[in-house]
Amino acid sequence: MAPAAKRRKTANEPRFHCGACEADRIGSSFPDYNPSSECGHLITTCKTCLKKWVATQVESSNFTTGGGDGKAFGIKCPECEAVMKAVNVEAAATKGVYQRFDEMERKHIGENTPGWRWCMDVDCRAGQVHEPKEIEAKPERTKISKFLRKAEPVAVAGPDICVCIECGAKACVPCDRPYHEGESCAAYQERISDHVDEEDRALKAMKKLSKPCPGCQKRVQKNGGCPAMSCSQCHATFCWNCLSIFDKSGGYCKCYPQR
Repeated sequence: MAPAAKRRKTANEPRFHCGACEADRIGSSFPDYNPSSECGHLITTCKTCLKKWVATQVESSNFTTGGGDGKAFGIKCPECEAVMKAVNVEAAATKGVYQRFDEMERKHIGENTPGWRWCMDVDCRAGQVHEPKEIEAKPERTKISKFLRKAEPVAVAGPDICVCIECGAKACVPCDRPYHEGESCAAYQERISDHVDEEDRALKAMKKLSKPCPGCQKRVQKNGGCPAMSCSQCHATFCWNCLSIFDKSGGYCKCYPQR
């Protein structure tokens, strides 16, 4: 039971009615924001009821689209027709519910956006619309009598590679795999034809056993010792646990702050 002084304090606070649970609650029981930025009504759903509403909608896959362009993915506000988008859901839901919502939003974007591709790097969650590009062949000089004539450039189809605009990782579009530089699609597909699942497991193991350097993003592995790491590529020294670059004053990070 709460201390008597606290009970007296809350007893004197003004009460507001929650339209969902029909209970009168103190102001701190309500969020400081509407379920969606598009809402034009007063805040009349308490935090507990809003959290339950979001969880129910996500678990039942009751999603919708709306927003200014009518394409924003989300769930309906419990009080009006406005759409609760990702930022609203994250603020109101538990971590587990939001992760489920995020998975479904990414699936929706991938299935409903022509040319959309997600980055295939294990540490990147960026995505973009990919359009195949033609590579202009270098013009060749042709000798005709005493004169040199430049041949017209010819557009030829090059390898269809998607380069992530966030991290720069390359993916082979026809193979739908990380880019196999120096190897044709046919040769690559023949090489992995019997062990695609094995390669996928290797990528997952790489993500589990290695981490990206916070300085240059190169993946590094730890084979024992203390959490202090040094990148062989950019020479950054950082903490393996929190991936913070050490403070210049001497080995301080989020895990071991300077006192």
